[in-house]
Amino acid sequence: MAQSGYLQSNLEILRFIPKTGAITAAEVQKKLKDLGIKRDIRTIQRQMQKLCEQFDIECDMRDRPYGYRWKPNAKGLDLPILNEQQSLVLMLAKQYLKGILPAGIMSSMDGFFQQAEYNLVYDNNKKSGAEWLDKVAIAPTAQPLLPAQIDPQIFNEISTALYHNRLLKVHYRNQSSIEHQAEVKPLALVQQDPAYYLVVQYENDKIKHLALHRFITANATTFTFERPVFNLKNYLAEQHFGFGNGKKIRFTFRIAKWAGFHLTETPLSTDQTMIDEGETYLIQATVVESEMLNWWMAKFGEEIEEISRESV
Repeated sequence: MAQSGYLQSNLEILRFIPKTGAITAAEVQKKLKDLGIKRDIRTIQRQMQKLCEQFDIECDMRDRPYGYRWKPNAKGLDLPILNEQQSLVLMLAKQYLKGILPAGIMSSMDGFFQQAEYNLVYDNNKKSGAEWLDKVAIAPTAQPLLPAQIDPQIFNEISTALYHNRLLKVHYRNQSSIEHQAEVKPLALVQQDPAYYLVVQYENDKIKHLALHRFITANATTFTFERPVFNLKNYLAEQHFGFGNGKKIRFTFRIAKWAGFHLTETPLSTDQTMIDEGETYLIQATVVESEMLNWWMAKFGEEIEEISRESV
């Protein structure tokens, strides 16, 4: 089945589902046929089953043929008609937020995503929006790596615990293959290049980063916890993900012009100063001392010379 036809038929089927009474797969087949959409009964039955999983639709299995209806408190197909701009925003959101939103939230948006995709990809009247998806991207600043594989069930448990401030039971294996089990407080989810890390607090208040692809099991408990004082933006600014501890230094170095030109446009800090020495720049900036800073320096080889690091 062509993807465009599948999306279109899904949207039409959702419009057919009644709030009172019921509709059978055969009746859906006839209504689709009237719209010029031809589907065999088995295909429609599979679609109906899938829609029951994604939306508040119930299947009355007491008698054949089975009837489908919206559940009593469901709003039905309460989707606005998305314009081209709204569809574009949704498709970009789906692309870039998939890994950092709870699975339940992403699933609840399926109806919007389907309509947005149909609007942009398969509606010839909205070609500009479809073309825009091929005109924007986020380019990597280092060698691209394939993302680490994460068990969907584990991600669902982690995101549920994080979203609802529930204690999380974890069975984890670190990069040295050492396993441990614990009950932790999930504080934040951070993507760093191709990997995702859960920032957690242990019973001894120690904060650690656990790579999602290294979880053996994860189970969200029913017990909630009072979230400790934790500011993710400050935590990242202190370079805890750059292998630092938040210590700030006044960093002075000399760098060849060709290697350091980018710092004239994208400075290291708001207080960065630069002196043009002809073939080199003498640069001073307040930064957080970290291994990431050392790695950044190392990539320039002999083109960079460290002058001093003074505590601030």
